[in-house]
Amino acid sequence: MKFYRDTVAAGKTIMRRIIASTRIKNEKGQKRNQKINPTRETVQKVNLRNAVWTLCALLNTYFEKEDLWITFTYASEPGKAQAKRDLDNLIRNLRNHHRKNNRAFRWIAATEYKNKRIHHHFVCSRTELKVIEKYWTHGWITPKFLDASGNYLKLAEYIIKETDKTFREDDAPNKTRYRRSRNMPLPEAKREAVTDKELREGPKEIKGYRVDEDTVHKYEHAILGVECMQYIMVSLESKPRLKRWYRGKTVKLEGEYKLPEEKQLIFDELIYDRED
Repeated sequence: MKFYRDTVAAGKTIMRRIIASTRIKNEKGQKRNQKINPTRETVQKVNLRNAVWTLCALLNTYFEKEDLWITFTYASEPGKAQAKRDLDNLIRNLRNHHRKNNRAFRWIAATEYKNKRIHHHFVCSRTELKVIEKYWTHGWITPKFLDASGNYLKLAEYIIKETDKTFREDDAPNKTRYRRSRNMPLPEAKREAVTDKELREGPKEIKGYRVDEDTVHKYEHAILGVECMQYIMVSLESKPRLKRWYRGKTVKLEGEYKLPEEKQLIFDELIYDRED
């Protein structure tokens, strides 16, 4: 049986997934195929896991200690369309502020409204709170600084969970789980052929990094029908030893699988950067 390992060097972290190749043969010598007719719930489960992994790669790559995670709430709740316009205006004003000061501005935004008042989750480059308060005049802000770990998997899980039940709805403000600025290209993975040693024995740390045990997860891929493992290693130094992983073939992060009754997402649709 053949296996491969996908590695992403993302900021202070090394993110890895190990999976058996689908080009394996069963006992009768026939090529192993994908599972037949996976259920809607099965596909959504795979998509949820892939969405969290991709968002984590973006957060780990482009954000760091003292960048901001903010929740924007309202004093008087607007409609969904107005809430989207409010967020658009905020992003435009903050981008212009950073541009005037010759600073790059990166952001990720998600809107949630299911079973609670509408609010926005917003991760952005380091910005003075007084500037943010200047441009958010609709209610309150709840800011938090990102920690120094560089591993923001739990934040990715939270954001994706918040929007998982609403982005598919017809009246959703956005038809994607989240949006991001254009100056955040999707990180690439490097794929290597490996043995099943890590699947059997668990991850092995590389020099200068430690395995975050909370991120080690073994599972069977619900569509491909093969065993997988994913985990994240965190740099022991404030300046990571590796800026990229050089071994293997460049591949894209695993995307989301199509569902016939709902709009299929592609990574480009997560990018939003209006200039008007």
